[in-house]
Amino acid sequence: MHRLPWLVAGLLIVSSSLPAQEASPVLIYVTLPADAVLAVDGVPVKQMGAQRRLITPPFKIGESGKYTLTATFTKDGKQVTVTRQITVEGGKLSRVDLTQDEAKAVEPKKIDLGPSPMIETPKKEEPKKVEPKVVVPKKEEPKKVEPKVEIPKKEEPKIELPKKEEPKKETKVEVPFIATPSKVVTEMLKLANVKEGDVVYDLGSGDGRIVISAVKDFKAKKGVGIEKAPERVKIAQDNALKAGVADKIEIREGDLLKLTEVSEASVVTLYLLPDINEKLRPMLRKTLKPGSRIVSHDFDLGPDFKPEKEITVKDEENREHTIYLWTIKERPAKFEDKPPPPPPAKKKVDAKSEAKKEEPTIKVPYVPTPHSVVEEMLKLAGVKEGDVVYDLGCGDGRIVVTAVKDFKAKRGVGVDLDPERIKDSLKTAKDAKVEDKVEFKQGDVLKIESVAEASVVCLYLFPEVNERLQPMLQKTLKPGSRVVSHDFLMRDDWKPEKEVTVKDADGQEHTLYLWTIKEAGKK
Repeated sequence: MHRLPWLVAGLLIVSSSLPAQEASPVLIYVTLPADAVLAVDGVPVKQMGAQRRLITPPFKIGESGKYTLTATFTKDGKQVTVTRQITVEGGKLSRVDLTQDEAKAVEPKKIDLGPSPMIETPKKEEPKKVEPKVVVPKKEEPKKVEPKVEIPKKEEPKIELPKKEEPKKETKVEVPFIATPSKVVTEMLKLANVKEGDVVYDLGSGDGRIVISAVKDFKAKKGVGIEKAPERVKIAQDNALKAGVADKIEIREGDLLKLTEVSEASVVTLYLLPDINEKLRPMLRKTLKPGSRIVSHDFDLGPDFKPEKEITVKDEENREHTIYLWTIKERPAKFEDKPPPPPPAKKKVDAKSEAKKEEPTIKVPYVPTPHSVVEEMLKLAGVKEGDVVYDLGCGDGRIVVTAVKDFKAKRGVGVDLDPERIKDSLKTAKDAKVEDKVEFKQGDVLKIESVAEASVVCLYLFPEVNERLQPMLQKTLKPGSRVVSHDFLMRDDWKPEKEVTVKDADGQEHTLYLWTIKEAGKK
């Protein structure tokens, strides 16, 4: 466990922490088999899934209490029970992995599920007896044990259960860590006119480079970064310390979509996916003070909020980046701004008119896949002699060139919308002396009708692009063909058969997913 602010990431984010003497709940993450039945001090928890989140009654900083967690599940055809007693402490996050005890778990003889000696388990309104089911190995039916439960008169139940649907929503808005080049950071802060007295917020702060530069190079009064990944929070904090500005920098761990206000900020910087920008837009416009500036890298805030300025800059490797600027104006007494409404229900149309309808192209910024990750993608796909490797959104061509040069693939084909990237790809192939085995096509990957020639398809695109490509891939790829994607999944109905995490040369983690086509026209 490590010390965290009193509000744990993923629940709520605020701009200041509570006084040390105030009490706050403790968040407990429990990892266990997805079908396990979990009980806390003998009280069953209805939440299911491989990770459960429990919220305790309030604890003051330094105050502690004990809970007994009991997981009952089936393993190798037998029902087993794993029990763990944990101690929680105010101001600290608790993580419990009950799967680590699976190998040592034995069929239970008898488990006392009486009330915890340190934590009372309150009831809701009308008191009832809690009857958890405890499995006794000698009998097929579990024996019921009725624990004694103390019922306080005033307190409401404190072990709370988030809705089962919430984790699914979170997986749809994951943003991979793609560092903003240093030159682009400087241009973003220049465009926002950061100066002394400004408070700069970076939403999705990664390694902290934007807020550190704002304070160190542009003399901002304070920098606040908000980042969901705890490992990057730690990296950003370390970077602020090394830069000598730790006293002016605050890095918080949290979910951006649960951020309720940023009224302290005079500048907000963004490098997020378009759908996240649009979801954040109402909160930004509602809570930022007039005169505050918003700067976004590569993506705007939707068609209903036009930027006042848009510039194109080049990074250290001469790649182009677009930066957008908005300034908050005076707000009317009644502010209204809502995210874009959901698309209307589909109307029945004939097949011909449906075929003619084209969906808009989705802009994907060029972010090269690190060479070490390229190699791991091709290894995961099992690329070998005779394979034809397609890379959709090929960038500088490094994936297909590596496939034919180092993995002896028969042929490589890259497709990219940007003509500059096609030029880069042709140069990469020429330098590697494999021009005769590769082909690069300029075009929109969303308009590709078939990749039947391919035995391996590589992707590093956005989730919505992957989802729109999915039907074509499943329909036209031959059985046995492999699809490998960097950082992003397909639709929920096409689960990857393998998922691996690899690190690049800088120690950054990348997730790779693999699918294999089973039957023609089927997933």
